Amino acid sequence: MILDELGAREILDAAHVAWSQGDVDGMLRNYDQDVVYWCNAGGPDGGPLTIVGKAALSEFLKAARSVTESVCVSEYFRLIDGVGRAKVEAYIRHKTTGHTLNGSFRQVVTFRDGKIVRVEEFHDAAKIAAFWRLITGEPATAEENEPAADL
Repeated sequence: MILDELGAREILDAAHVAWSQGDVDGMLRNYDQDVVYWCNAGGPDGGPLTIVGKAALSEFLKAARSVTESVCVSEYFRLIDGVGRAKVEAYIRHKTTGHTLNGSFRQVVTFRDGKIVRVEEFHDAAKIAAFWRLITGEPATAEENEPAADL
């Protein structure tokens, strides 16, 4: 099945709508069983995170939704050779503390047979880490407190 840009965007937007409604299972109906999810932030050490398979992704997303509410929408989308590139605006609210995080991130999404088979997300890693530290009360590491090097 060859997917055009409109069809691919509809799949991605349907996933974002379901996520925004708190429907993880509905979101994952748009994903292949063997999906690979990669994110530049969120790993145990604060670095990249990789999740393989719909069941593992479901577990991860349901844990996130149990403590947060979130709304996201793609503002930009282009599809070239079966790979979509999106800019996504997002809002997250921690249910217990009420702390919020909003901003944008990039997604690179690969489609096969009308499903998402790979998604890569690129977030502001320092901003994400600071949000979760605020929620958990963990102090910043010495490396995170160091000023950024001049470019």
